[in-house]
Amino acid sequence: MRVLVSILIFVLVMAPMASIAEPVRSVGNRGDCRRMTKQIDHYEGVVLKMAKDRGDKAWEASMEAHLAKLKDRRADRCPEYNKQRKFLIRARAQAREIQKYIRAAGSAAAKYFSGGWL
Repeated sequence: MRVLVSILIFVLVMAPMASIAEPVRSVGNRGDCRRMTKQIDHYEGVVLKMAKDRGDKAWEASMEAHLAKLKDRRADRCPEYNKQRKFLIRARAQAREIQKYIRAAGSAAAKYFSGGWL
């Protein structure tokens, strides 16, 4: 009975601590980062280009999805690429905001210069 109570107390005390702890990330060595970078360069430079040249949309889409997975895996394992990924995410968000403003300005200009016809 004492063992059961001590296990229960242990679980109740450790459960909140386990939810607070950060998940362990597997950090690759330089060789892994270099290998994944070479794979990405090969797929972007040769295979994706070949898919575009042949006009195969399904192959092109699958290559782009595969490249995205490789880039995410490399960013998870290599800290320098993780910084790059965060920077690119912020840059894409800013570009989307700018596109929204340009669209709004374009529609306002079209209404103004067309005399309200558009």
